[in-house]
Amino acid sequence: MKIHIGCGTTLLTGFVNIDNSPSALLSKMPGFVPSLLNKLSLINGEQLHFSRTLREKKDEFRYANCLHLPFPDGSIDFAYSSHMLGWCLGQHQIDEFVRELHRVLRPGGGARLSFFDLDKVVADYQQHRNTVRLMEQMPLGAQEFTRNRKIKLLFSPNMQNGIPLNAETFGDYLRRNSFRDIQHLPAGATTMDPEWVEGLDLYQRAGASVFMECRK
Repeated sequence: MKIHIGCGTTLLTGFVNIDNSPSALLSKMPGFVPSLLNKLSLINGEQLHFSRTLREKKDEFRYANCLHLPFPDGSIDFAYSSHMLGWCLGQHQIDEFVRELHRVLRPGGGARLSFFDLDKVVADYQQHRNTVRLMEQMPLGAQEFTRNRKIKLLFSPNMQNGIPLNAETFGDYLRRNSFRDIQHLPAGATTMDPEWVEGLDLYQRAGASVFMECRK
């Protein structure tokens, strides 16, 4: 089994896609609730459409918390997560997530995890010296808390001012939670089995991202 953790609105074929965003939560509610929220302008048309899509694709999606994955110990071959880390998990939650990831992977199972690279953000700032642009690249950094944003935060149990990461910091999290074969890879490269990464965009956000892989 392959899992895609923090899928957002990207459903990957061949994976069990996992998310607990407010849009995903809507898929578990009676159909009239998302429609009503849309009419009240509390959600937009894209969120309404996505909630309906998830309702139709129950076998491909699980509404679940990334800190409590709904799978038995050692039952997962491959786990993938793209740009969930760095945005919504606090310092101790990252440790919880990595422990949970280690729990569900089978021995020899692998993971590919990507996130925005703080080192590149800092290097960019040293050139442009624009603090607004810097904060726009950080978790929740320059966002204004509108009514809809407050509602989203209320229904997002993992949403914190996430810890920005680089390869060294996240590598430390992986090592202390017993992962092995930890690799920091260039965009497009992989050490995972070909059938595991089939259909993945190995270049996603290449100019701003860290790509890391590891095995249990």
